[in-house]
Amino acid sequence: MNVRLLLPLAFLALLISSVPAGSSARRDRLAEEIRKLEVYLLKAQTAEGSICVPELLSVAQVSLARAKEEFEEGDYWEAEDALLECRKTSGNLWDRILVCGEDLDRDGIQDYRDRCPEDPESYNGYQDSDGCPDRVPRRALLTPDKIEILEPLRFQEKTLDLLPADLDVLRDVALLLKENPLLRVRIEAHVDSSVLPEEALPLCAGRAETVRSALVALGVEGARLETAGKGSREPVAPNDSAWGRMLNQRIEFVRLP
Repeated sequence: MNVRLLLPLAFLALLISSVPAGSSARRDRLAEEIRKLEVYLLKAQTAEGSICVPELLSVAQVSLARAKEEFEEGDYWEAEDALLECRKTSGNLWDRILVCGEDLDRDGIQDYRDRCPEDPESYNGYQDSDGCPDRVPRRALLTPDKIEILEPLRFQEKTLDLLPADLDVLRDVALLLKENPLLRVRIEAHVDSSVLPEEALPLCAGRAETVRSALVALGVEGARLETAGKGSREPVAPNDSAWGRMLNQRIEFVRLP
C-alpha cells in the first residue's frame, strides 16, 4: 500500500481514538436538556413567573445561562453541574405559578392582583379591574378640585343633625375615598346670612365634624379628613331669595395636596 496514503489514515485513526467514548451522545443529551429547560423557563416567564416567583425564576435563569456557557466551551462537567442546579431551582416553579394565578371567585382576575379574591368583580364600567364588587356612585363625582356631590347634604334647621336621606350621598362620597386611598379632603361647612354671625362659625364647625364622623363610620380613615367651619363668609349665590339661601347652606369636599 502507498505509504503516503497510510499516513493520513493513521492520523485519522489516532484522532478518532482520542475522542472519549460516548462524548457525542453526551453532548447531544446536554444540548437537548438545555433546550427543554429554555422552553420551560420561557413558559414560566410568559405565565407571569416574574411576578409570582421572581427570585426562583431569576436563579434558575442564571444557572441555565451558566450551563449554556460551559457547554459552548466544551466543559460538560461544569455544564452538568449548572443544569443540576437549574433543575433543582425550577422543579416546582410551575406549581407555584399555578397557585399564584388561581382565580378563587372566578371573576377573570387572578388572585395575586384581585383586591377581593373571595368576592367577584361586578362588571359595570366602573373600577372593573380591581376584582371587587361595586356600584357606580351616582350622587358624588371626583373632579380635579373636589368631590362634587350631586345631591346637597341637608341638616335639620340650625342643628347638627343630618337628614336621613343624606346617608346615601355620604355612602357615595365614602366609596370614592375608599377607591382613591391617597385622596385627602377638607370638609367645609357653609351657611347663609340668615344665621347670626356669632352662631354661624360654631354651627358650621359642628356640621363639618358631623359629616366627618359619618364618613369614618362608613369606613374612611379619619386621618384623611380635615374639617373647616366657613360660616356665611363665602356665598355662592345672593342671600335675598330662598333659592340663593338654599345654595349657600352647603357642605363641600375640597381635595387636599
